[in-house]
Amino acid sequence: MKRKIAKVLVAGLIGLQLIGCSNGNKETTENTQVTENKASMIYFDEIDVENNVTLGEYKGVEVVNSATTVSDEEVEAYIEYMMSMYSNLEEVTDRDVVENGDVANIDYEGKKDGVAFEGGTAQGYDLTIGSGSFIPGFEEGLIGVKKGETIDLPLTFPENYPAEDLAGAEVVFTVTVNGIYQKAASEFNDEFVAGLAIEGVTTTEEYRVYLKGMMEESYGDQARQNMEAQVIAMVTENAEVKEVPQGLIDKFYEININNMTYQASMYGMDLQSFVSAYFGMDEEAFEAETVAAAEESAKQAMVCLKIAAQENISVSDEEMDTAIEENYASYGYAGVEEFKSAVDLQEYKDSLLLTKIVNFLVDNAAVTEVSELTAE
Repeated sequence: MKRKIAKVLVAGLIGLQLIGCSNGNKETTENTQVTENKASMIYFDEIDVENNVTLGEYKGVEVVNSATTVSDEEVEAYIEYMMSMYSNLEEVTDRDVVENGDVANIDYEGKKDGVAFEGGTAQGYDLTIGSGSFIPGFEEGLIGVKKGETIDLPLTFPENYPAEDLAGAEVVFTVTVNGIYQKAASEFNDEFVAGLAIEGVTTTEEYRVYLKGMMEESYGDQARQNMEAQVIAMVTENAEVKEVPQGLIDKFYEININNMTYQASMYGMDLQSFVSAYFGMDEEAFEAETVAAAEESAKQAMVCLKIAAQENISVSDEEMDTAIEENYASYGYAGVEEFKSAVDLQEYKDSLLLTKIVNFLVDNAAVTEVSELTAE
């Protein structure tokens, strides 16, 4: 299913804090796009919500909350998945040809028009046959190849391949099979659990209890985010917004760009390649969706700010100091003063205000508990 760029305000809360921290020289800055048009952005206290926002119903709006209980079956399923990630490779000794499902250790070199292309060469690469990790025809072409054998695979890159110079290109991969292996899952026992080095967890039963608590906490976080998204969307739909400042749209546009640039870097990809692979969009469609998401988030923010004015919600200096004290380390800073000297404190304060308003809305919503939320 084609993924969509988030168009709800809560998706930008952390991003807003990251923009507030983007003046520093920490890892956050290094892994996200530096904001180039920050001068065009505005702070929340510069926005005229009094004359541009008319509120509708915002208290008692109906939202649904999913259950956060975790069954024993879910715990066991996660353990089974986790153990598959800790699998060992055992060499195949009863045959010498590659079969589907094997892990083939290979050397390969790809050439286009007789010239090796960037990213097309590797040695000692472990490839699971049938995983779909390589372009169509590569893995299939290795089935039946003997250990120690070298073959040429004439292939064609997909037309929608992210690298434009290879999209639709005819190439030849020269591949040598060094060895043939199969995955053997590690055994889930007390020795394995102890090796995870989790404080106070040394047995399989202790790990099951620990894991169940972690999963319930994660479920709770997801449920809370779902409620936040619901209530913000509803109070925005109930309100009327006349004019949205361009600077506020720019702010949320940068949040989306910075967040996705960071996500792309986690996969070792540039933004364009990540968008193509994850969202299935070209550059033009991505730009249009990102702008639309920013416009909707800016509109939601204005409604929230009008509610804050109506309900006298603000962030005091004491609350600001407490938040910095509790969170500076999570941004990679050594202390409060280093944090304060590196970040845009007004931007950070705006993010705290937004969080406080969202919490107010959820706390005042009419919540219906359900066993499971249906994903759209």
